[in-house]
Amino acid sequence: MSNMAHPPSKNSVHTSETHLSLDQTRTIPNDWLRVSEACQYSRVSKPTLYNLLNRGLVKSVSLKERGQIKGTRLVSFHSLKAFLESKATGGIES
Repeated sequence: MSNMAHPPSKNSVHTSETHLSLDQTRTIPNDWLRVSEACQYSRVSKPTLYNLLNRGLVKSVSLKERGQIKGTRLVSFHSLKAFLESKATGGIES
């Protein structure tokens, strides 16, 4: 037997603290997600997510050093979830 880890499935989000399978929606990931992780979680495209961020509907932060052109954009999981919940219709609240 090999100790090599299996590659992640395309239906999962990996964060530094938690592995979130999109089939396990009750598992809560880190407070901050990379853009690709936020897109996978919410199932929206990158342009749609950036539109929400630019309109201030979902919180995010850009981490970059002074003078850098590129940085790392992180999206607030709780803000994204709250936005999605605010758009949900039907069903019964538990």
